[in-house]
Amino acid sequence: MLGIARNLTTTLDVDILLKKISALAEEKLDSEASAIMLLDDDGKNLSFKVAGGTKGGVIQRMKVPVGQGIAGAVAAEKKSTIVNDVSNDPRFTGAQDKSSGFQTRKILCVPMMIESELIGIVEVLNKKEGDYTDDDREILESMASMAAVTINNAKNAEEQRNFFVNILEVLVAAIEAQDTKLKGHNMRVTQIATAIGRHLGLAAKEYKDLYYGAMLHDIGILFAKGADGVVVSGGDDAAHPVVGANMIEPINLLKGAAGIIRHHHENFDGTGRPDGLAGEDIPLGARIVYVAETVDEMRANGMEAEAINRMLAMGKEIRFDPRVVDVYVNEISNRE
Repeated sequence: MLGIARNLTTTLDVDILLKKISALAEEKLDSEASAIMLLDDDGKNLSFKVAGGTKGGVIQRMKVPVGQGIAGAVAAEKKSTIVNDVSNDPRFTGAQDKSSGFQTRKILCVPMMIESELIGIVEVLNKKEGDYTDDDREILESMASMAAVTINNAKNAEEQRNFFVNILEVLVAAIEAQDTKLKGHNMRVTQIATAIGRHLGLAAKEYKDLYYGAMLHDIGILFAKGADGVVVSGGDDAAHPVVGANMIEPINLLKGAAGIIRHHHENFDGTGRPDGLAGEDIPLGARIVYVAETVDEMRANGMEAEAINRMLAMGKEIRFDPRVVDVYVNEISNRE
């Protein structure tokens, strides 16, 4: 249980953690099966998230109406219950048994709560030796609390991700609104850049930084010029990589992309801007985005793939990293 509790702070994979909690409940409470059910958004039904035991796969496709059956009653009353002989409990419907072939004899069922809000239930079935006790109930309630924390953390993280994605979409739309020729440019550059990154075998963090750097490589355009096209804060169109990098760097989630944004117009021979970096001193992500952006710009001007590849080849060692060009020409261009 302590190991699972530590995992709560290091992963948001709800399915994995809930399966661990379910398996641990079966083991520690000496039970034949277990289940974790979540309350549907409409508050009317419980849906199986995890179902252990030999018949778990069949049971997991079922729903339990709130207020019906023992699990439904626990959900409606938000109160734990122990039933050591289901044949004498009028709440027991046996609906899951009929569909799965499993024979339920005993149930210990507890609610999962976040403060006063029900999010689901946890239950174990058929204690192998003896009856379920209040000590068993306390153990399962602790596990239910852990499951509730896991689900709540994951829900909050998903909401944050959705918010972040929406903000990215707004920013990209604002960038593209500066010039009709930019419509779709950022996404196309991102698709090309990440394809190159995959072929180069980038690590997970490098790949994530590349994605954000490619998506936001022109964000400085928004602030190097005002909405009416007038230069502001000493900015100009050539300065947009610096302006964009300075905007992104203070944001923890995006700061790894700042170098990509700042240096995506550096030439491989050191004649580019803003810092005149050369060769391997230029961040790899920036070298990738430079090639990806150039490809998209040439396509927008009506150039065919063969001509684009020739232009990239001519720019090797001068503007572009030869390795990045070779990956694009040999692995990506001929497959698009």
